[in-house]
Amino acid sequence: MTHITGHACGTQDGDHTHGPGPASYPDFAWNDLYTEDASDTADPDLALLAPADDLPPGRALDLGCGAGGNALALAERGWRVTGVDLAPRAIASTRASSCARGLENRVELAVADSATWQPETAYDFALSSYALPPRGPARTATLATLAAALAPGGILALGEWDEEACDWGKPGDLAALSELTEAFTGLGLDIVRAERQVVPRIQHPSEDHAVIVIARKPHDTLETAGRPTTGQSVT
Repeated sequence: MTHITGHACGTQDGDHTHGPGPASYPDFAWNDLYTEDASDTADPDLALLAPADDLPPGRALDLGCGAGGNALALAERGWRVTGVDLAPRAIASTRASSCARGLENRVELAVADSATWQPETAYDFALSSYALPPRGPARTATLATLAAALAPGGILALGEWDEEACDWGKPGDLAALSELTEAFTGLGLDIVRAERQVVPRIQHPSEDHAVIVIARKPHDTLETAGRPTTGQSVT
């Protein structure tokens, strides 16, 4: 699968061998969702970005960045951001928006599937905003990548549609809170906060029930003893 990175304004992603049907969603044309001209770059998800407010700006990962609303918001706050998405037109929109806002030197972009992309550096903050593949090997690989991408002490924020509350989607498309917390705990992360909540319709106009997980990679494996349970906070 083609993996393209770059900062340059005006750079085109060109022809890509992966097309709109990667293994995680073989029948869905993700590329058709995006305009590639920056007009579809949405407002950031402030709830998922909030954990980064308490961190000094460093390196951030937005895995499944779409048209770049969250990635660009982090860049505007001083972060150096890697945005990854499987849709070339999504990456083109993110690039166009970053150039329009003068942020191209803070944003690196890659066209890649989250199930196969591998980080080349460690990140202080990682984000996944309603971008997980369906339950199965691709989701398992994506969750493992998010955990592995974190630097010691790094924070992960993940939002996904709540399969217990939403009445749409095929079996396995959405996520359960217990599924995500158990997966991240098994990957060595501490759960800082895990909850089900109503997402403002202004943010996601068609659905409004989400599961939110905030997790932290310990500085030392000794810290994994006595992890907090779901809903508790780490101080």
